[in-house]
Amino acid sequence: MLDLVHKATLHSMVCQAILVLICLLCYGCGGLSGAKFVFDDTVAIVKNRDVNSLPTNWTAIFTHDFWGASLLSSDSHKSFRPLTTLMFHCEYALLGLSAAHMKFLNLLLHCVNTILMWRLIRSLYVPEVSTARWAILSAALFAAHPIHTEAVSGVVGRAELMFGMIHLLCLLLTVANTGRLGPQTGGLIMLLTAVGMLFKESAVTIPMSCVLLDYFQNGYYHLRFKDQWSLLRTRMSYLFYLLGTLGLLTARLWWQDFETPTFKEVDNPVAHNEHVLTRGLSQQYLLVMNIWLMLCPHWLCYDWALGCVKLVTNIWDLRLQGVIGFYSIVLVALMNFRRLPGMMLALGLMIIPFLPASGIICVGFVIAERTLYVPSIGFCLLSIYGFLYWYDSSTENTHWRTALRILLMLLFSVMMVRTRQRATDWLNEEQLFKSALQVCPDNAKVHYNIARLATDMGNNTKAFQHYHRAIELYPNYESALMNLGNLYREHGQLTTAEEYIRLALQAYPAFPAAWMNLGIVQSAQGKFDKALASYEKALKYRANFAVCYYNMGNLYLEQKRYAEALHHWQHAVALNPRQPKAWANILTMLDNKGLQEDALRISNQALQHLPNDVSILFIRANVLGKLKHYTEAETIYKRVIELEPHNTLYHTNLGVLYHRWDKTQEAIEAYRTAISISAARATTARENLSKLLKRLEREAQVMQR
Repeated sequence: MLDLVHKATLHSMVCQAILVLICLLCYGCGGLSGAKFVFDDTVAIVKNRDVNSLPTNWTAIFTHDFWGASLLSSDSHKSFRPLTTLMFHCEYALLGLSAAHMKFLNLLLHCVNTILMWRLIRSLYVPEVSTARWAILSAALFAAHPIHTEAVSGVVGRAELMFGMIHLLCLLLTVANTGRLGPQTGGLIMLLTAVGMLFKESAVTIPMSCVLLDYFQNGYYHLRFKDQWSLLRTRMSYLFYLLGTLGLLTARLWWQDFETPTFKEVDNPVAHNEHVLTRGLSQQYLLVMNIWLMLCPHWLCYDWALGCVKLVTNIWDLRLQGVIGFYSIVLVALMNFRRLPGMMLALGLMIIPFLPASGIICVGFVIAERTLYVPSIGFCLLSIYGFLYWYDSSTENTHWRTALRILLMLLFSVMMVRTRQRATDWLNEEQLFKSALQVCPDNAKVHYNIARLATDMGNNTKAFQHYHRAIELYPNYESALMNLGNLYREHGQLTTAEEYIRLALQAYPAFPAAWMNLGIVQSAQGKFDKALASYEKALKYRANFAVCYYNMGNLYLEQKRYAEALHHWQHAVALNPRQPKAWANILTMLDNKGLQEDALRISNQALQHLPNDVSILFIRANVLGKLKHYTEAETIYKRVIELEPHNTLYHTNLGVLYHRWDKTQEAIEAYRTAISISAARATTARENLSKLLKRLEREAQVMQR
């Protein structure tokens, strides 16, 4: 008896080790080296002050959406996930803002979910297949499936991973209490559901999945339909789940003031189509597309919005054959659910978690691969269930069974290689966008993102090409039109810039960023009154637009209205303290006015929010030098040079400091370093060095006399 226990324990440990190894081979083992924040990570983490600000702003975390906007704002997507945001914030506070360690934690959670899935399936009662084989094969497929790459390799996929973990824990609780589902278990599951909803809204479906699992595990499907209905009506735990789910939904909607999110057409063209038939048929086709991505994850794309999936406009569209096929499978499952309960259970666990993303409510995407993380649990169960049913029914044909085993191993190998390849795509945005272009060459958003990245990397030729291509594919793409206008402005083509920004405003008149950028162009043209009107229009559509206040300050500076300029810069940093240019302008103005003490005080405030900003540190060092606080100024100059060692100006000003401090040898070295970096730009360093050397020569001659 003891030997059997030891063997069972060893077998359990080996199975779990294999599953973890598959996860590591797909995503780890050096696959995280050089990882960066990509796509949605930038908005949700890098630019989200709720994540990367200290001390912890608890009020903001629990009143803002996942992207950092106020939940009650008209711009909010209403994606309220405070516990996910809090996890990111804790990681930032403990380990800093590092994509590699955040992705590594995602990988660990994926390993945990894989093991939880294995434990869940192993504990099920499904007589028609071997649950031990069903468990290990389904969990292995779950571990290696490429559809999970976005959830695991994209840091924002943390929401899906936590939802998946809580979903699996609730299912395990349900199985453990089969036949004796008391109020304690039901209460715990509803509590976990409430916690899960604070990680991801889709967790509201957890009680439905638990009801489905309890229904099949208790064997209620064997009863006549009339008896089933009578039983379900009197089953108090099911009623408790129903009322609890409705209560959680009401509380969730109340927290966002019962407001619904507003998405643009570029985010979800299907939902914005004016024809009911087109919306309905297209949405049904998207359901099949999601299943196809799980069935054949060859074509994977980080964004399926514009141009990836053509709308289905009539019933004669051949793509609807897939829809008919899917509902035929569902019908067959319903007709045979007493004979094949495992298939029906797997199908239900695939469909129920997907309901929030299925189009029954308006969402801001066409297809989002990370939303398939939890539904894929059901898909993996269904796939391996079908395989085992086929395999077990071929007991007399040993060659066929051998062929099936070989094909299964080949499938796992292909899945692991594809997942590893896809995880590499998610290491940085350049690879990610390039891979998307191969899948969706006519996706305007992909071209837009490639252009935006090219601009950041200084490749303006490539940026122009892809912005124009994005606009060609979708002429009313307001963000692409505005950014192209900004690019023309940077190249001094102000008239062309204004034309494109006005086209952006024609496409979306309430576009605050476009109004602000129009004001910048008009200011550069010397049309100050028109620029001011444009800025005011931007503030009309976004009252707390910090960057707009900064640009208004620049406008007043050009008009030599210094008090108003200073006021608007101060207002900008009050709204968003992480604006280095606004802080730098304030400090420069105070320094120029001779208000060095005020400049030092305000630079301290600025450095609390931007401790490593070079421009603020440099101005502070200059002010300290003027006040003859040489030691402190020297320390800050050296820190600035450490951050940007190849900046001629910083070495020159350090030389000036030493010059004033009468540290002639140090001054000479600083000037010579500046000249060695860029002789053309080091005019001041060259002149100061010449004066210093001449002075030393004269002093030497005097000493000789």
